[in-house]
Parts: sequence; structure tokens; C-alpha cells
Amino acid sequence: MKKKLICALLAGCMAISPATMSFAAETELATDAASEAVTEAASEAASEAVTEATSEAASETGKKTEYPLTISNFNYEKEPVEETFEKAPERVITFWSNSLESMLALGLGDRVISAVGMDENSILPELKDEFDKMIAGKEFNDFTDSNAAMSKEAAIMLEPDFILGWKSSFSDKTIGDVDYWHENGVNTYIALNSNDISEYRTVENEYTDILTLGEIFDVQDKAEEIVNEIKDEVARVKAAVADQEPQKVVVVEFMKDSIWSYDKTMLVGDMVAQMGGELMDLPSDIGAEDLLNADPDVLFIIGDDEKVANFMADEAYASLSAVQNNRVFPLDLSDVYTSGIRTIRGLNAIGKGLYPDLYTE
Repeated sequence: MKKKLICALLAGCMAISPATMSFAAETELATDAASEAVTEAASEAASEAVTEATSEAASETGKKTEYPLTISNFNYEKEPVEETFEKAPERVITFWSNSLESMLALGLGDRVISAVGMDENSILPELKDEFDKMIAGKEFNDFTDSNAAMSKEAAIMLEPDFILGWKSSFSDKTIGDVDYWHENGVNTYIALNSNDISEYRTVENEYTDILTLGEIFDVQDKAEEIVNEIKDEVARVKAAVADQEPQKVVVVEFMKDSIWSYDKTMLVGDMVAQMGGELMDLPSDIGAEDLLNADPDVLFIIGDDEKVANFMADEAYASLSAVQNNRVFPLDLSDVYTSGIRTIRGLNAIGKGLYPDLYTE
């Protein structure tokens, strides 16, 4: 479903004829001229010093993107590609929450012309005002799935100059590979943790995505502020639990006929490690017996509180230590999979499960 939602220079000189001057006048004028020269030199030196100090202060407190800017990313075949930006993009199509919310958090909602794969009710509360400003006069695509929500033809009609998405966004079933768009003057960026672009999905990749957007749009200070907040939280927890024995963790998602176990190649696996936990090594597709045999200290379930409640009530899992100790917790998939600015939410959710005493406020 689609719907329209309302977006002197002053200069002077003096000439004096030396033929009419007396010796005293000449002497006085020479003295005045020398004094003026000294004063002017001192003034210029002071001015230069102030300018230099101001320039240094600016360079310390603000980074500016110099265009043209060339970045490295990937195409659908996972091959490296280089792109050059002559200026900050002005007409952006985003796919999925990490792309849109990163743009909003960076104050770039006015650049977004279409948001794919997002329900307006799913936007983070702290970004709701930015979202409301963004959708005024813009094309907004409600979530069904990415293939249905946006096609190559529909994207062409929107005349974007930048497309921000996942690897899956650039399949032949959606808007086509990045090569087509580059050949037509449209730059692209594929999130580094999306689908199988990276062999190991890491928190560092999320930092890179945010910082790269900061460069592309010349909002580097804001991007660094977001990333530093996440890094500071990781450092705080690591320092607090440095002397503790790592707790054994399993992260699962209950599918229709099986249980999916998240491993160390997934972003949530790196998040567990970043927060000082030890992700247990299990096959990706497991059964109830495998989970019982693993018997983790802490179990995270992809889903909401209702999923956790249903699991806790299932007698088949009653012998698990995590069940008996009330250490089964939900994780929102958007917080732990290609998470963008939600990365801190995922890390905090894991941190609270592992070390509740560190999150008492």
C-alpha cells in the first residue's frame, strides 16, 4: 500500500606631496608613518593569530567532508565497487529500519523521498518527530515485503540520487544491481551486515555504516557522536565485568518447524562477545534436545515478551538453568540484525540480561 504524505570591502588611501613639506613636517610624518607601520604590523599579526587559533579550534570541533568524495562498497555479487559523490545526496530511497532511522538520527529526514519496508508505528519513539517532518509531501511505502513495496520501475520514477539499503534490496527481484544505478548517476550503499555481504557481521561494521553516512552527507560530527555513545557503553560494561567469568549464552529464534540458533558469524554473536558473554557453539538448526543439552546460563529469544512467556510455560524446557533462574530474555530482531543506530539497544538488552546489577537506574 502506498500513500502520499505532505515535504564590503572598504578601502581608502591618502596622497601627500613631499615638495610642500618642511623638515619638521617630514620628520613628523615619518614618525607617524613608522608608528602606523608598527601598529598595522602588530594588528595584522594579532589578526593572523586569532584566525589561526579559530581555524585550529574549528578543525578540532568539526569535520567537513571535501567533495568529490570516493567511498568503497559492494555490488549484489559482493564484489568491491568504488563510488564518487560530487556533493551530498538530496533525493534518497531507504530500505528497512537501519537505513531510515540512521538518516533520521543524523538529521537527514528532509533528504528521504521514499522509505521502503518500514511501518510508521515501528519508528523509534525518539525519532517520531523527525519521521513526521520527513513524510510531509513524500512518498511512503508501507511494509509488506521489499519485493512488493518497491520495484526498479517505481524507483526510477522517483528520480533518486542515492539508494541506501541491504544486499537483498539490489536483487533482480527488487530494484536491480548497483551497476545499473551507478551507470545512471545514482550512488548506492549496501549495509555491511546485511544478508551475506560480510562473512562476519560485527558491531564494527555498524560503526562503519554510520560513519560513512556521516562522510557522504557532511554530518561527520553527528555520526561520531552516535558511534561514540555506543562505544562508551561497551567500554563501561567491559570495564565493570573484566574480572568475571564469561557467562554461557545461547540466542535462538523459534521458526515454524525448527529452532534457529544464532552463531558467532552473526551480529548478535559479536554483540554477546562485546558485552563479555560467551556464545555457545551450536549448529544453526537445532531441536529441543540440543537446547536442553547446551543448558546456557542465559537464553535470549528473538521476539517479544509473549514469546518468552510461552517458552517459560513450556514444560519441555523446565529443566533449563535459564528457565529455573528466570534468565530468559527477548531480543528485538531489528536491534540485533543490521541494526544501525539501534545497535546500542541490542547491546543494552544483552547487557541487562547478563548483568542486571549494571542497569539498575
